[in-house]
Amino acid sequence: MNPVVLVLSYDSTISPLGIVENILSEMEQPKETNSTESSLDCYKCAIKTKYYKTSIHLVPFTGKLENVPEDILQATEALIIYFNPKDTSFIDTIPNTLSKNEQIQLGFLLTSSSTGGESGGISFGELKERTNFFFDIITLKKGSNSESDSDEGEKEYEEVVEGLKNVVWSNVTMGSKEHKDDISNDELDNQLKDFENLLLTAQSLRNDTSLTREQFLDRAEQFAGIVSAILNDNDSD
Repeated sequence: MNPVVLVLSYDSTISPLGIVENILSEMEQPKETNSTESSLDCYKCAIKTKYYKTSIHLVPFTGKLENVPEDILQATEALIIYFNPKDTSFIDTIPNTLSKNEQIQLGFLLTSSSTGGESGGISFGELKERTNFFFDIITLKKGSNSESDSDEGEKEYEEVVEGLKNVVWSNVTMGSKEHKDDISNDELDNQLKDFENLLLTAQSLRNDTSLTREQFLDRAEQFAGIVSAILNDNDSD
């Protein structure tokens, strides 16, 4: 099975399938449905960057995280959860459910409201602390929390799409031989060094649970600098 991006929704205003369809629509990809061993629908998503190309599966699950079949959890490398900031009780199930999964590289908490902390909810900052900074919290633009497609030209899930493209998935296939032949050995060495630095920094950031908040932010800034350098290199090509 391709790496899985598990998609859930803890808000009745949008279904997990609606989120998947919106992501694929913004990526201008067809909705190709396959079935997992657990008889869940999964949607192929092609990822292609300067450095690699691969395919992943977006798997919408209608239900709670703790009820996701084990084979899907084991294949999950990214998690997308839509939530209502006034009800964040689901957050406590994440550490227990995913405690045995060490390959998750990316997490997004999506919402269409910035009213975290009201009506018994908690602030977005507290949410990030309780997930050990595992998730990025994205407030979608008004109107995105529906089953209908976004207006033409409006990119509601742009940050999610960019996140999916910035992950080195477990089944990554590096660029074609033709592309490699077009670049010099020095350029190839520089690209490999960029990737090595990116991977080492990401692994260190993810695995070192003893970091203080300030140390974590320093490491995160270093990581962002490496990513920015790679992206700037992409833009210059």
